[in-house]
Amino acid sequence: METTEVKDSRQLVGFPVKLGHSPGLTLTGFSKIVTSGGEQYGLVRADGRWEILRQVGGTIYGAASSDRDCPKDHYRYTVAVQTPASEFGNVCRPEDLFALQVRESDWLVFQLEHFSRQYGQLWQADPYALVQKLGWFFASRVGLHIDVFAPSYVSDDDAMEFWMPVRKARS
Repeated sequence: METTEVKDSRQLVGFPVKLGHSPGLTLTGFSKIVTSGGEQYGLVRADGRWEILRQVGGTIYGAASSDRDCPKDHYRYTVAVQTPASEFGNVCRPEDLFALQVRESDWLVFQLEHFSRQYGQLWQADPYALVQKLGWFFASRVGLHIDVFAPSYVSDDDAMEFWMPVRKARS
Protein backbone atom coordinates (compact mmCIF):
# COMPACT_ATOMS: atom_id res chain seq x y z
CA MET A 1 0.00 0.00 0.00
CA GLU A 2 1.39 3.39 -0.96
CA THR A 3 1.33 5.92 1.84
CA THR A 4 1.97 9.61 2.47
CA GLU A 5 3.21 11.11 5.71
CA VAL A 6 0.63 12.71 8.00
CA LYS A 7 2.01 16.17 8.79
CA ASP A 8 3.05 16.75 12.43
CA SER A 9 1.78 13.30 13.49
CA ARG A 10 4.67 12.60 15.86
CA GLN A 11 4.01 15.89 17.68
CA LEU A 12 0.22 15.35 17.73
CA VAL A 13 0.04 11.68 18.76
CA GLY A 14 3.57 10.60 19.69
CA PHE A 15 4.14 8.34 16.67
CA PRO A 16 4.99 8.92 13.02
CA VAL A 17 1.83 8.15 11.02
CA LYS A 18 1.19 7.71 7.32
CA LEU A 19 -2.06 7.64 5.36
CA GLY A 20 -2.77 5.03 2.70
CA HIS A 21 -5.61 3.42 0.79
CA SER A 22 -6.15 -0.29 0.23
CA PRO A 23 -8.69 -1.68 -2.25
CA GLY A 24 -9.23 -4.57 0.16
CA LEU A 25 -7.28 -7.74 0.73
CA THR A 26 -7.64 -11.37 1.71
CA LEU A 27 -5.55 -12.66 4.58
CA THR A 28 -4.98 -16.39 5.07
CA GLY A 29 -3.45 -17.86 8.18
CA PHE A 30 -3.99 -19.12 11.68
CA SER A 31 -6.86 -17.81 13.76
CA LYS A 32 -7.92 -18.09 17.38
CA ILE A 33 -10.62 -16.45 19.48
CA VAL A 34 -8.84 -14.69 22.35
CA THR A 35 -9.09 -11.98 24.98
CA SER A 36 -5.66 -10.70 23.93
CA GLY A 37 -4.02 -10.87 20.50
CA GLY A 38 -0.70 -11.37 22.27
CA GLU A 39 -1.83 -14.88 23.15
CA GLN A 40 -2.14 -15.97 19.50
CA TYR A 41 0.92 -13.94 18.45
CA GLY A 42 3.02 -15.75 21.08
CA LEU A 43 1.73 -19.21 20.12
CA VAL A 44 2.35 -18.70 16.39
CA ARG A 45 5.84 -17.28 17.05
CA ALA A 46 6.74 -20.20 19.33
CA ASP A 47 5.39 -23.25 17.47
CA GLY A 48 6.81 -22.72 13.96
CA ARG A 49 3.70 -21.34 12.25
CA TRP A 50 5.32 -17.88 12.02
CA GLU A 51 8.09 -19.35 9.85
CA ILE A 52 5.52 -21.14 7.69
CA LEU A 53 3.77 -17.80 7.09
CA ARG A 54 7.05 -16.03 6.43
CA GLN A 55 8.04 -18.71 3.89
CA VAL A 56 4.68 -18.54 2.10
CA GLY A 57 3.99 -14.82 2.15
CA GLY A 58 6.76 -12.55 3.43
CA THR A 59 4.87 -9.80 5.27
CA ILE A 60 2.83 -11.10 8.21
CA TYR A 61 -0.43 -9.50 9.32
CA GLY A 62 -2.05 -9.83 12.74
CA ALA A 63 -5.72 -8.91 12.32
CA ALA A 64 -7.96 -8.32 15.31
CA SER A 65 -11.60 -8.74 14.28
CA SER A 66 -14.95 -9.71 15.70
CA ASP A 67 -17.51 -12.14 14.33
CA ARG A 68 -20.50 -14.14 15.53
CA ASP A 69 -18.25 -16.90 16.92
CA CYS A 70 -16.69 -14.48 19.42
CA PRO A 71 -18.20 -14.47 22.91
CA LYS A 72 -18.48 -11.24 24.90
CA ASP A 73 -15.11 -9.60 25.63
CA HIS A 74 -13.32 -11.80 23.07
CA TYR A 75 -12.19 -11.25 19.50
CA ARG A 76 -10.59 -13.21 16.69
CA TYR A 77 -6.86 -12.68 16.17
CA THR A 78 -5.64 -14.01 12.84
CA VAL A 79 -1.92 -14.20 12.08
CA ALA A 80 -1.80 -14.38 8.30
CA VAL A 81 -0.32 -13.47 4.93
CA GLN A 82 -1.77 -12.18 1.65
CA THR A 83 -1.47 -15.58 0.03
CA PRO A 84 -4.37 -17.86 -0.97
CA ALA A 85 -4.72 -21.15 0.92
CA SER A 86 -4.02 -23.02 -2.32
CA GLU A 87 -0.45 -21.67 -2.32
CA PHE A 88 0.42 -23.06 1.12
CA GLY A 89 1.09 -26.43 -0.52
CA ASN A 90 1.69 -29.12 2.03
CA VAL A 91 3.37 -26.96 4.69
CA CYS A 92 0.18 -27.18 6.78
CA ARG A 93 -3.26 -28.74 6.65
CA PRO A 94 -5.85 -26.66 4.73
CA GLU A 95 -8.36 -27.12 7.57
CA ASP A 96 -5.94 -25.29 9.91
CA LEU A 97 -6.15 -22.13 7.78
CA PHE A 98 -8.62 -19.29 8.15
CA ALA A 99 -9.34 -16.70 5.42
CA LEU A 100 -10.29 -13.17 6.40
CA GLN A 101 -11.66 -10.59 3.93
CA VAL A 102 -10.57 -7.02 4.69
CA ARG A 103 -12.75 -4.35 3.11
CA GLU A 104 -11.51 -1.42 1.05
CA SER A 105 -10.55 1.52 3.22
CA ASP A 106 -8.31 4.43 3.96
CA TRP A 107 -5.80 3.48 6.67
CA LEU A 108 -3.75 5.39 9.18
CA VAL A 109 -0.46 3.54 9.54
CA PHE A 110 1.23 4.06 12.91
CA GLN A 111 4.94 3.35 12.64
CA LEU A 112 6.43 1.75 15.73
CA GLU A 113 10.20 1.65 15.72
CA HIS A 114 10.45 -0.91 18.55
CA PHE A 115 7.55 -3.36 18.93
CA SER A 116 8.01 -4.49 22.53
CA ARG A 117 8.69 -0.98 23.81
CA GLN A 118 6.03 0.93 21.88
CA TYR A 119 3.06 -1.38 21.29
CA GLY A 120 1.82 -1.07 24.87
CA GLN A 121 2.36 2.71 24.69
CA LEU A 122 0.16 2.85 21.58
CA TRP A 123 -2.67 1.05 23.36
CA GLN A 124 -2.24 3.15 26.51
CA ALA A 125 -2.67 6.24 24.33
CA ASP A 126 -5.77 4.60 22.73
CA PRO A 127 -5.42 4.39 18.94
CA TYR A 128 -9.15 5.12 18.53
CA ALA A 129 -8.60 8.50 20.23
CA LEU A 130 -5.35 9.10 18.32
CA VAL A 131 -7.06 8.80 14.93
CA GLN A 132 -9.53 11.49 16.06
CA LYS A 133 -6.64 13.78 17.06
CA LEU A 134 -5.45 13.43 13.47
CA GLY A 135 -8.88 14.41 12.07
CA TRP A 136 -10.22 10.94 11.28
CA PHE A 137 -12.65 8.40 12.73
CA PHE A 138 -12.37 4.62 13.02
CA ALA A 139 -14.07 3.01 10.00
CA SER A 140 -16.38 0.67 11.89
CA ARG A 141 -17.70 -0.80 8.62
CA VAL A 142 -14.24 -2.39 8.20
CA GLY A 143 -14.38 -3.44 11.84
CA LEU A 144 -10.82 -4.54 12.54
CA HIS A 145 -7.28 -3.30 12.89
CA ILE A 146 -4.06 -4.90 11.72
CA ASP A 147 -0.55 -5.34 13.10
CA VAL A 148 1.90 -5.53 10.18
CA PHE A 149 5.28 -7.25 10.44
CA ALA A 150 7.58 -6.71 7.44
CA PRO A 151 9.92 -9.49 6.26
CA SER A 152 12.70 -7.72 8.18
CA TYR A 153 10.84 -8.32 11.48
CA VAL A 154 12.67 -11.09 13.34
CA SER A 155 12.45 -10.09 17.02
CA ASP A 156 10.20 -8.10 19.32
CA ASP A 157 12.89 -5.39 19.24
CA ASP A 158 12.17 -4.67 15.56
CA ALA A 159 9.93 -2.10 13.89
CA MET A 160 6.34 -2.84 12.87
CA GLU A 161 3.22 -1.00 11.75
CA PHE A 162 -0.25 -0.74 13.24
CA TRP A 163 -2.99 -0.12 10.64
CA MET A 164 -6.27 1.47 11.66
CA PRO A 165 -9.07 1.75 9.06
CA VAL A 166 -10.40 5.30 8.99
CA ARG A 167 -12.96 7.61 7.47
CA LYS A 168 -12.56 11.37 7.27
CA ALA A 169 -14.16 13.44 10.01
CA ARG A 170 -16.98 15.60 8.68
CA SER A 171 -16.19 19.32 8.73
